[in-house]
Amino acid sequence: MTLSKCLKLPMILLFVLILCTACQSHKEPGTSGYISLNELESLADKGAALNWSDFDKYPYEDIGSGVYIRKYEIEGEGQLLVRGKSLEKPPEQISIVDQKGEEQDVLLCVNPI
Repeated sequence: MTLSKCLKLPMILLFVLILCTACQSHKEPGTSGYISLNELESLADKGAALNWSDFDKYPYEDIGSGVYIRKYEIEGEGQLLVRGKSLEKPPEQISIVDQKGEEQDVLLCVNPI
């Protein structure tokens, strides 16, 4: 066997290993990727005292355009939408959206957008 044939399999394995490592999730340590129902209840108990920083430890998707709308996954296939015009002020509206995309519950509505 030639040297190139001997190195072919190890190089392929190395490439696959690098590819798999690059595709791993980069979540914060200790986060589950969603907001549990217990955590959601604790957040709801804060009511109007909620701030953007209360959601810092949860991964989100930014879906806003012109306003801040952050989508957080919650336990049970739902989502939590947190909306506001500024990150310097508390969120203006927080609502739960079911898996069909229908808004089910408004947790907080200080000044609707």
